[in-house]
Amino acid sequence: MGAKADGEGAREPTAVHELGREVKEWFQGFSPGGATAIAAGLLACVVAAHVYLGPGVDLTLLYLGPIGFGTIFAGLRAGAGLSVVAAVGSLTAARLAGERSPGAVLAWNAAQQFGVFLLLAAVVDAFKKRLLHEQLAARTDSLTGVANRRAFVEAASLELERARRHQRPFSLLYLDCDDFKAVNDRLGHVGGDEVLAAVGSAVREAVRVHDTVARLGGDEFGVLLPEIDSAGAIALAERLRTRLRDSPSSHGITFSIGIATFLAPPASVDDMILRADHLMYDAKRSGKDAWRAEVVGAASGAA
Repeated sequence: MGAKADGEGAREPTAVHELGREVKEWFQGFSPGGATAIAAGLLACVVAAHVYLGPGVDLTLLYLGPIGFGTIFAGLRAGAGLSVVAAVGSLTAARLAGERSPGAVLAWNAAQQFGVFLLLAAVVDAFKKRLLHEQLAARTDSLTGVANRRAFVEAASLELERARRHQRPFSLLYLDCDDFKAVNDRLGHVGGDEVLAAVGSAVREAVRVHDTVARLGGDEFGVLLPEIDSAGAIALAERLRTRLRDSPSSHGITFSIGIATFLAPPASVDDMILRADHLMYDAKRSGKDAWRAEVVGAASGAA
């Protein structure tokens, strides 16, 4: 129990990591419509180059780039549409470039190209879905369905960067099930796992969509609350304690909660988690089924 040191969380972002994050955010900013428009524009450039270079130059590979781009950011339907545009554009370019082959030959070539383009779009879409599935699995706790510690550290790192940039407050709740060993002794490990799953579900349903709920290890959970002050975090902690204690699926177990609100960003994610963790242990030492709160960056101590 308690926060463990996490090498990933302890490291400050390097210039390379920061650049990678900005590039990722830039790509994520593409809307499906915008990505499709960009891909169509690139196809138009390839068609123009095809016409300019003449029938002796095969530009099939250049058509693949915009189709792959459109499929990644706009989906398979957009990729299929772009495949049609590319095949028709290639056929039109061949005609305008003075290709003297019979029309049936040109149509056959365009049909083959369309098949290749569509196959590429299907492969890219399948690869993207598989990658997203693997990324989600790597960041999800398999027992509770909430985020795992790795995903929580990543979310907390991003929130820490935003806090440094915009000077906005945020809060962190650290929840620990009181006397969970007794639950396992009474219900068995399978029953204990069911209780943990119910706790994760109840916490996730009680927070906002953009809050991050994670199982940090064992019977400990973290809740990251962007732009929530101390009063809002305490109110949420009270609601959670009541909801979890009264839920039949939690079998009446209680919770000790540490509430850390940061008006000034801490030095690292580890510092952030450790503050909330220490407050949680203060609540346990005071008799359990309680919370302790602290505001960091203001003249306020533990509550």
